[in-house]
Amino acid sequence: MSIRPSLRANADYADLKRLVVARGLLNPQPFYYFLKSVIALGMVGAAVAVAVLVSNPIIVLLDAVFLAFASTQVALLAHDVGHRQGYRGRRTNLIGRYFFGNLMLGVSHTWWSTKHNQHHATPNHLEKDPDILFPFVVFSPEQIASKKRFLRPLIAIQAFVFVTVLPLQAANMRVSSIQHLFSPAARQSVLQGLLISTHFALYGLLLFSLGSWPLALGFFAVHQGVFGLYNSSVFASNHKGMTVISEGESRLDFLREQVTTSRNVHGRALTDFWYGGLNYQIEHHLFPTMARNRLAEAQRIVKAFCDERGVPYHATGLFASYREGFSHLHRASASLRNGTAA
Repeated sequence: MSIRPSLRANADYADLKRLVVARGLLNPQPFYYFLKSVIALGMVGAAVAVAVLVSNPIIVLLDAVFLAFASTQVALLAHDVGHRQGYRGRRTNLIGRYFFGNLMLGVSHTWWSTKHNQHHATPNHLEKDPDILFPFVVFSPEQIASKKRFLRPLIAIQAFVFVTVLPLQAANMRVSSIQHLFSPAARQSVLQGLLISTHFALYGLLLFSLGSWPLALGFFAVHQGVFGLYNSSVFASNHKGMTVISEGESRLDFLREQVTTSRNVHGRALTDFWYGGLNYQIEHHLFPTMARNRLAEAQRIVKAFCDERGVPYHATGLFASYREGFSHLHRASASLRNGTAA
């Protein structure tokens, strides 16, 4: 998909930002995030209490599902704090990153920030966006030639394989975090390691308190699998199937690149809560520091602005968003199924 920016393209984003700033939509929202934190941590506490106090295996396993939901709500808070949406103070944000990322999730906040900031800088860039760099997934037919041949049977059915690996995302974040702590890019690696170790120690204590190793293993599998699936599902529909950018291709201006590589998901209050506001992916990419409770209002401004300036703006329903993404994956690997791949 090729899009030619207007002659004053670089000024368009400045014009849009002035509209957003005039409405106060970039102001920090500390009270809102205090309430969201209390709710999310309350859910985690309730889930832990049920696991410890209830002996019925069915209820305990259902509680593992609820804890996965609560864990993802904490992850969404970690995402927002990482973008400095709730607070502007450097120290406050750093404490929040350590608390929500390292301690509550067992994930290195510097690993996540490095990876996620690169995604925002180069969304859907085939060579640079870490969110679309998978050894067994291609987002453009041209990528097939760079993949290992023994993986091609998996790539041929990647739209189906992709779904099966989503539950593993929670484990992948932890493994990547630990590897990151041994790299030069990690800051305060000892402190981060201690907090992550504390997370695992407390989690191990929770599993031990269940009193039965089969139940503990079942709780672990359900919690981590559903957490990975829910966490991945929030992000899976936001960019997959939208405009991709290759290395030799001219980059668009900031406004057009962020809008055309992102997809919004229609929804009401329940969808906004389920997605943590990330269903307004276009607005989030244009204004990463904007608090999630201001995104809906910003969406109306951004949509009207894009329509006025002729910038393609794509929003669709929840199920249609997943269908578009998986259909794109299926089309991208079609040459492997029909035998025409190089």
